[in-house]
Amino acid sequence: MAAISNFPVQIIDIQSTGQRIVVADSQESIHFVRYRKAENQLVIFCDDTTPRYMTTMCVLDYNTVAVGDKFGSIAIVST
Repeated sequence: MAAISNFPVQIIDIQSTGQRIVVADSQESIHFVRYRKAENQLVIFCDDTTPRYMTTMCVLDYNTVAVGDKFGSIAIVST
């Protein structure tokens, strides 16, 4: 699991579902994040392997996110 210090800096959207936080970055696609209370730290536990120039994101359910990029492409990403 990667620490939040390695997190991309061009965040365009943050949404949550249950215990998960889904973060969209304009150049790095999406990251699924979890808050660890004991360490007071956000930890990336899953991310999209394909970099996308994101413009929008919609959380569909606990494991699935729909994303759109600046080229008009739509993708469904699941953990």
